[in-house]
Amino acid sequence: MVNGEKNPIDWSIAFPSLGILLCIGMSFIVLNIQSSTILNKIFETMTDIFGGLYHLYIVGLLLVLCYISFSKIGTIRLGAEKPQYSTFSWISMLFCACIGSSILYWGLIEWAYYLADPPFNLLPFSREAAEISVAYTMFHWGISGWATYSVAAVIIAFYYFVKKIPNLRISVSCGLTQENGKETLGKIVDIFVIIGLSAGVAVSIALGTPLIAHGLHFLFGVDPGVKTNIIISIFWACLFGASAVSGIDRGIKVLSNINTVIALGFIFYVFICGAAQFIGNNFVNSLGLMFQNYLYMSFYTDPVGKSGFPQIWTIFYWAWWLSYVPVMGLFIAKISRGRTIRQVALGGTLMGSLGCWIFLAILGGYGLHFQLAGDLDIVSILRNEGDYVAILSLLTNLPFPRLVVFVFMIVAFIFLATTCDSSAYILASISTVNITGNEDPSKRNRLLWTVALIIWPIVLIIVGGLNVVKLCSVLGSIPILFILFIMVWNFTRDARKFVGMTEIRK
Repeated sequence: MVNGEKNPIDWSIAFPSLGILLCIGMSFIVLNIQSSTILNKIFETMTDIFGGLYHLYIVGLLLVLCYISFSKIGTIRLGAEKPQYSTFSWISMLFCACIGSSILYWGLIEWAYYLADPPFNLLPFSREAAEISVAYTMFHWGISGWATYSVAAVIIAFYYFVKKIPNLRISVSCGLTQENGKETLGKIVDIFVIIGLSAGVAVSIALGTPLIAHGLHFLFGVDPGVKTNIIISIFWACLFGASAVSGIDRGIKVLSNINTVIALGFIFYVFICGAAQFIGNNFVNSLGLMFQNYLYMSFYTDPVGKSGFPQIWTIFYWAWWLSYVPVMGLFIAKISRGRTIRQVALGGTLMGSLGCWIFLAILGGYGLHFQLAGDLDIVSILRNEGDYVAILSLLTNLPFPRLVVFVFMIVAFIFLATTCDSSAYILASISTVNITGNEDPSKRNRLLWTVALIIWPIVLIIVGGLNVVKLCSVLGSIPILFILFIMVWNFTRDARKFVGMTEIRK
């Protein structure tokens, strides 16, 4: 306690992080990086250098997940209490916070990119390209990505609830604490975590905000320009700020439960009204193709054909997942008190993947059906008019289009709000001096990070361009590659010792 304040802000972490975020944001504007010809070269160089590493890294994390789930480590209970939240609330918060509105954005159009420029040197618009399009989307949003979150979550929860170290920080999981004289290095790690997370949130908001703006244009004729996008971002910040300040029980949990019900209703409506038979059959077919080609997709770098597909898409996705690993690992850990490591590792991975597959199969199958039937050329709309027009074109072909777009906007808005408020909550926890298992960071701290998280997205909206967004994601994830490796190494050593000591006591 500092100056009578409960759970005071650790300014040695907060101040440098805020300063770096501000400097990076201003440099994007001053250098006008969108118009720079260097931008594409930087992205290509980064993905070429680190591409194979990302593939091996993600597969390695999946193997780690299997080890900790099926070994004796999986039996460790994260705290002596019963589970803090019901299974429905736990899954709702996990899914809504970890996915955001991006699944709605990519679910409707990602398949179209793969149909026109398919992987494995397939012919564009061929039958094989059509069949693999939704399957590859499901791969990018499936087990490999969710495994990264689950591994981080059980590691963080182990030190927080089992070892009872009163800091909800990544540095603790790396073994960099005051007790072993490595507190300064630990704070540097936490600063890198904050920068990486802010990059991930910026990507989500930069993609989601124009989607809402185009929806408002369709419904009310609002100009979907930069000014509107900035206003939406600020309003978003107010919503997720209020939720973050309210805490998990009164804010994040309520929003997540409400949005889960609305989202399931929306998806069911699309399924029923959008060629249910084709969507269902394509879901099963895509699931089979994904599992059949899982190893190939996991290691596909295309060194001979050099199509750029794995660099443009798979590496971008793995970088995006990794940039979110610290905050989602921290958040899942925070809401998983009372569950076993096996329940969190397998439950989080399987339930998160299943939720994504259902969304992607229905949204992607609906769009693919229109394309193949010749009723709506989504690929041409994407090329000539852009992503958001293509998304609205699909939505407005459903019965009661204005109502559909309105509900879609609500779901997208709350999805991203839950992602951002959980991010603000966790950043506040990282920058708190000490915090125990049942405590929240101060409201002032949560409000501070609500404001800070909106800086980068507004900069990306002003600068514009998907290439900037992808570069931001890759750069933000690189430090996490090294940090997560240290976490896994430290955890497996300490968890084995804990299991051994427990068996001795028995």
